[in-house]
Order: sequence, then C-alpha cells, then structure tokens
Amino acid sequence: MKKTFISAIVTLTSLFILTSCSNNEYEKLMEKGLKSLGEKDYHQAAIYFESALHEKEGEKEASSYFTQANEMETAIQAYKKKEFDEAIDSLDRVIDEKDGLQTLQTEATTLKKQILTEKELITSVEKKLIFIKELLKKNNDSEAQEQLQLLQKEINSNKLLANYQSEVTKQLEQVQTDSNNSEEEPTKIEENKEEQKISYQTYTNGRFGFSVQHPSNFMIDPPPTNGDGAVIHNEELEITAFGSHTNVISQNETIDTYYKEDLQTIDTEIAYKKLTDKWYVLSYIENGTIIYKKFFFGDEVSNTLILTYPESQKEKYDPVVTHIAKTFGSSAE
Repeated sequence: MKKTFISAIVTLTSLFILTSCSNNEYEKLMEKGLKSLGEKDYHQAAIYFESALHEKEGEKEASSYFTQANEMETAIQAYKKKEFDEAIDSLDRVIDEKDGLQTLQTEATTLKKQILTEKELITSVEKKLIFIKELLKKNNDSEAQEQLQLLQKEINSNKLLANYQSEVTKQLEQVQTDSNNSEEEPTKIEENKEEQKISYQTYTNGRFGFSVQHPSNFMIDPPPTNGDGAVIHNEELEITAFGSHTNVISQNETIDTYYKEDLQTIDTEIAYKKLTDKWYVLSYIENGTIIYKKFFFGDEVSNTLILTYPESQKEKYDPVVTHIAKTFGSSAE
C-alpha cells in the first residue's frame, strides 16, 4: 500500500514537470513568434507559431496567430508578383481571424487599400492602352497621340505605373513619327528632305517627373550626379532640360516669382512671351543666339527647358525646336 502511494506521487510529479516544461516551451515559441511579427518576418513567425501548436495542440491563440502570419506572408509574395486578387484574399483572411492580433489586422487593412489602389490604377492604364490601340487601328493618329501624351504624364507622376513607361514612350515615338510623315505634302517633302530624315527619341527624368523628345543623333552629355536633368546637343542646337524643388530658397513662391526674375535678367528685346497659371515661355535673341525657355511650376517641383541655336540657322532649326517644345511634358502641369 505504501509503495503504491509513493509510486502515484512520483507519477504526478513527473506529469507536473513535463507539463511545466511544455508550457515553458510554448511560451518561448509564442514570444519568438511575436518578436518576428514585430520585425515583419511573417514567414519565421508562422514557423514559431506552428511549433507552439505542436506543444499545445488546439490552442486558439497559437492557431490564430499562425493563420495570420502565414496569410500575411502569402499576401506579400502574391503582391510582389502582381497577383492582386490572391493577395487580397489572403489579407481578408488575416482581417477576419476572430482571435487574431489587431495589429496584424490593421497592417493587412492598410496593405489591402494600397493593393486596391494600385489594381485600380493598372486597370485604368490597361483600358486606356486598349482604347489607344483601337484609335490606331482606325488611323486616328492625332487623338491616339494626344491620349498617349496624357497617359505618359500620368505615368511620370506615379511610381506605381513605372513599368508602363517604356511601352508608352515607344508607342508615342512611333505615332509621332507616323504623324509627321503622313502630314507632309509631296511638294513640301521635296523642299524639306533633311527635316524628314529626323527621328526622335525621348529623354525621361523620373526624379523630377518630366520628359522631352530630341533628335536621335544628338549627343547626351554625362548626367549630373544629382540626376536633375540632361544637356543634349549637336554642333549648333543645345537642349537643356532639368528639374528642381520649389519653395526652397524662399517660401510661398509662385510662378510669378520666377517669371519676374527671368524678365529682370534679360537685357534685350523679348520676341515672344506668355504666362499662364502653370507655365510660361520666353523667347529672345542675344548676341546672335536664339534662346527659347519654357518653365513649368508645381507645388513641389519645377521643370525647365532651354533651347539655344544660332539666329543664322533659324529656318533650319525652327521646325525642330517647335517639335521639341511641344513634347516637353511635365508632372507640374
């Protein structure tokens, strides 16, 4: 009887020790899982919570945390592949987990909004590209070119759409080339063979959100280290395009601030000037050189285009300058 009693005590003690060890291991794994969540390492967090479940099978807290961590990791990987619907489904499961962490639900809600916004943007761009292709099929090059220019400005102003930049630029260059060729009359073609040979390519500055077309055979100088723009030229015509931040030197700047400052620096008669609420143009001749300047003003950035060429070459370069100026697009518009 005495031996049986002692045996029972030993058994209970062993069970207590085993249970305590199991509880300690469970708590350690849960703690590690939460730490991994704080570091946004959802994959590792899911591993810890799954291990905790092995220590305490059926534990609601560990089960919910595992589901949330696992679904967050799935959502992020799907988002990287632009599989938006799969990502949103996983995020919904994170949000709907009843016994889950509220912080994860908040993170999932924020990411879901971001994905929905990007999905809507991309869907809109895809629809516009389809519409433009239909215009091209109908030989409506003029409207297609206008739509492409608008789309290019939209892409330049939104990093989420950067993947479409090359496609839209390529289509725009092709449409503009086709349009230029189709608009030439037979007699004019004979008179302007050199002009007809000109092909253009687009320079785009993602930092300050502007783009401009230039003759393909022009040289581009090494870019400045700050990436604010470019100098593109041949032996006679020089194109300078750059961006900068507004309201830096002084607060509450307006387009009038820059316009008046430019006017004060010009000591010769101005051949042409125009001021709007978003941009202005100044054109004048100085020491035998024609100078054309177009300036866009935005709340955060400004974009500047300056063209210079000899007055003696006016007839030769006026059509080229007109083309370059028309293609100068800015996110500050």
